[in-house]
Amino acid sequence: MYSGDSVCLRALEVSDLDDIMKHYNNWELRRQTGVPVPKSRRLMETWIEKASLANPWKNGMVYFVIVDKKNDEFLGVARFFGVKSAHNRARLSVSIYDSQHRSKGYGKDAVRVMLWIGFHVLGFHSINLDTMEDNLIAIHIFEEAGFKRVGILRETELVDGKHIGLLYMDILRDEFMEKYPSGTVIGESSTD
Repeated sequence: MYSGDSVCLRALEVSDLDDIMKHYNNWELRRQTGVPVPKSRRLMETWIEKASLANPWKNGMVYFVIVDKKNDEFLGVARFFGVKSAHNRARLSVSIYDSQHRSKGYGKDAVRVMLWIGFHVLGFHSINLDTMEDNLIAIHIFEEAGFKRVGILRETELVDGKHIGLLYMDILRDEFMEKYPSGTVIGESSTD
């Protein structure tokens, strides 16, 4: 388990299915993640079974559940995917599922902890992501964590009847290490 100031990141378990399904099919979350079609409980159960067994070097992904550090309440999911071991890079996704838990610093803390894991534990050289260009809160969080804007794929996502571009962002290991050098621990970290 890895801890930040307000969140802990732990392994994804099949037992997380009920918490995931409480909010997964809500339109607001689906819109932000770019997956507009709802998913069935059975499909999600199959996904969790596969994801919980994933090895970043073999399967190209690793998932974490984000929980509140104070009370262990489920908040969302964070993942590295598209892991390219030959290039030491990965893509990042962080989602706080319940809108009542957004804008409280959980996502910001989860991004920071994921970067720490990616650079200090998994040894990535670069981490990238994309977000819809109108997701201003996410863009602010990513920029605050050190991500740089690298380009926009114009009008690629059809949302609410209009096309929206995807903003691509990345951060390099050296940029993160300036802020969190080797030996720096974010919160309390252990590998329980």
